[in-house]
Amino acid sequence: MFVLFKWLLWLCMPYTLVMVALAALGVWLVARRQVKPALCAWLLAAALFVMGLPALSVGLGHALESKYPPTPLEAIPNADAIVLLGGGVGATVEAVPYPELYWAADRAVMAARLFRAGKAPLIIPTGGGAPLAEKPLLETLGVPASSIVCEDEARDTAENASKTFALLRAHNCKKALVVTSAWHLPRAMMLFKAEGITFVPVGCDYESTLAYLKRDVTPLWQKLPGPEAAGRLGYYVKEWLGILFYSFRKPAPAPAKENAKAAAGGKAKGEAKAA
Repeated sequence: MFVLFKWLLWLCMPYTLVMVALAALGVWLVARRQVKPALCAWLLAAALFVMGLPALSVGLGHALESKYPPTPLEAIPNADAIVLLGGGVGATVEAVPYPELYWAADRAVMAARLFRAGKAPLIIPTGGGAPLAEKPLLETLGVPASSIVCEDEARDTAENASKTFALLRAHNCKKALVVTSAWHLPRAMMLFKAEGITFVPVGCDYESTLAYLKRDVTPLWQKLPGPEAAGRLGYYVKEWLGILFYSFRKPAPAPAKENAKAAAGGKAKGEAKAA
């Protein structure tokens, strides 16, 4: 009875109804001898079916997460700061006085876990909503406000990195733990590179890895296509496209101060050769 209910529930979901409606439309169009429109309807139904398959999103997500497998807390080195990439935490407002936790909220929990384990004395949440989202959640998890320094201007991962560098240097940080979802780490670590600062990746939010490990015992009704898997597929495709983009992007030019030093060094070498 339980399994039957799950199948009936799946059939009643809007995502499923759209697929069925497109397939039925194709049959109706064929009956009216409109083959090409029917093929378009069937292709759309097939695309929805494939994109909504949990196996596809789990496979792409696990391929990202496996690059940074889970690390026991004791194996993570000490650092000067914890950089927390924002995500999964709703901002507090008058109507909702406490942070709401969504997918990827594990990031803030992991940052608090590292802090409480004495891995670093400072947490830097980065992202536009950090002061009203991650900061109050970290305080709820036992991190004192004096140990939280928010970066609240970044709009994407590239700005998470660039705008955090100044804060790290201002606090004389030489090593930082970068905390984010494991599926986000491959792209993030392509950006967290700065002279004089060592960045150590710390993953969390291993949902695809867990689903991958349990794939052989997952019941059939959980393998059916649905909007949740399609939504996660969108996140993972974005990561893979970002990795491709950053692979071809030229390195950012050195700051003016560093360029001046390089020019001075080159001039000195030229004078030495002339002498």
